[in-house]
Amino acid sequence: MKQLEIKGIFNQFGFGHLYLHLKIPIEISGVLNGVESDFLEDFFAVYDFSSYDRLFFDEFRHLLRLHQVIYNQRLQQS
Repeated sequence: MKQLEIKGIFNQFGFGHLYLHLKIPIEISGVLNGVESDFLEDFFAVYDFSSYDRLFFDEFRHLLRLHQVIYNQRLQQS
């Protein structure tokens, strides 16, 4: 997924402020490389970050990986 698409999904869910904070660590780590937009949209539909002014990248990455396990299990069951 391209950075512009990632930014768009963050903005679509009202988390543009978090994208600005997490943009560089996301790019450097490659944590969203190869991730489909459906997965990221599902992640934001499940986790509500609206009350977060800031989010540590390690927290974001941990929640993302946890969600990836759950998401993959749901796909296998369907």
